[in-house]
This record gives sequence, structure tokens and C-alpha cells, in this order.
Amino acid sequence: MRVIAIDPGVTTGFCYATLLEGELKYFPFQMVDDVDDLWRRLEKFTPRHIVIEDFKFRQGKQRTGINLFPVQLIGVARLYSVTARHQCYCQLQGADIGKSYYTDPILKKLKLYKRGIPHAMDATRHLLTWCMFGPGNQYIGAKSTEDFATLLPEWREDAD
Repeated sequence: MRVIAIDPGVTTGFCYATLLEGELKYFPFQMVDDVDDLWRRLEKFTPRHIVIEDFKFRQGKQRTGINLFPVQLIGVARLYSVTARHQCYCQLQGADIGKSYYTDPILKKLKLYKRGIPHAMDATRHLLTWCMFGPGNQYIGAKSTEDFATLLPEWREDAD
């Protein structure tokens, strides 16, 4: 089963992943995508699950020049999930949830960290959180992260 995790932004973090028989294999990367690029990426990858960071506007905490582009990407992911030619579920996950447990030191200790791609590491955090503490847990069961997650050096189309 294919899963994609997304940390939406001007530079968007992604994790392409397969989850088969309790084993998660994933490849993190980041790109500057526009909304149509994200649509094409989803169509080509054909995920069964999309895990995407939600956008929260915090009244009184906003900065000047706030960027709402992530909201457009979230909309694309949600639209894709309901119009896909196959069954696809979209899970919105708050930044506070998706990025709380899997800190850089934990990812490094588990050998699941890749330098130089911070947005992709945020997508990785969302993916692992979804697997360990969210709906994805039904696919991995009682395994610990080091027992189910593998960071791939590259992504091949035949990865599943």
C-alpha cells in the first residue's frame, strides 16, 4: 500500500512510502511545487493514504505577510482523495501532533534522519506519527519504530 506524507509550503516536504506486512519503507524529499504539480504527483504516485499537515490560523499570533499557499496544497490533497480513481484517504494532522515526538535527535538515533532537507524531515515526522500513534497504526501493530521503519536511499517505481 502506498502512503504519501506532505508538509505543505512554498518548499513542500514529501515522503513517498510503502507499507506492506507491517513494514514501512519511505523516501523523503522536498520540492517547490505548484498546485498542479502536486496534483500530477498524486496522480502518478496513486497513494492509498495522504497524511498532510493541517494549516491553523492563530488569531493574534499571525505575522505580517502570512503565506496561505499551504492551504491551497491541502485543498488539492483533499480534492484528490475524494476524486481518485481508487480508494484514497486524506488525514489532516496538526503541526503540534505531527512534529512533537519525532524530534531530530530521535530520528538520528533511529537512523531515520537525512541532512539538508528540513521540510522532508517534517513530512517524515508526520508519516511516522501517523504510523505509530494515528490511523496507520492498524497496519504496523505493536512494533516499535526501529522495527517497522526503513529510510530508503532512493525511490524506485518498483519500490512496492
